[in-house]
Amino acid sequence: MEKLGSENMNAKEKTMNHFNNTAFDYNSSSDGKFVASMYDVLVDEILKFPGGKILDVGCGNGNLFALLPNGKYELHGIDFSENMILEARNNCNADASFSVGDAEKLPFDDDAFDIVVCNASFHHYIHPDAVLQEMHRVLKDGGKLMIGDPYIPSLIRPLINRITKYSDNGDYHFYGISEMGKMFMKNGFTPVLSKRTGERTVFHIAEK
Repeated sequence: MEKLGSENMNAKEKTMNHFNNTAFDYNSSSDGKFVASMYDVLVDEILKFPGGKILDVGCGNGNLFALLPNGKYELHGIDFSENMILEARNNCNADASFSVGDAEKLPFDDDAFDIVVCNASFHHYIHPDAVLQEMHRVLKDGGKLMIGDPYIPSLIRPLINRITKYSDNGDYHFYGISEMGKMFMKNGFTPVLSKRTGERTVFHIAEK
């Protein structure tokens, strides 16, 4: 158990160090360009809601919030990287609130949000069930969880997942569509939609 804890901490440290190092030039990085390909899908889904309170878990530099209409939503972002949060505060208007924190221990009240978003961040989490349980806790009944993440074909996904622990960018585990659906149900969500949004991306919606 002690060894596992050490490995988990190393994975978190890799994620934090990677994004602290890339935060100030994130938009031009490979990560930033990859994430940008999913913004349109997320924005289209969010705009179906006339208003409400939104939490972006793993918000990065706040690019998603910068694409939403000013004043239409109450916006809150949280990220593990202090430098990303600094960038988010610079990029977004005063209507958005940002904080440094761990997705496994969200510093928000129960039933606080209408929408929880997680874009290109879920595959970094070493305890995905704990993260989903926290997302479920802070969502209102009937609230929506929207997750965008990399898509890895099933034939090569096991191999990719075996070698991610050797990477320095904090990747931890990539999930198939059926695997995500099972995790949603295990943690109290009802799967609503899962679809490919590009050659390398997938988008999920679940409801509390």
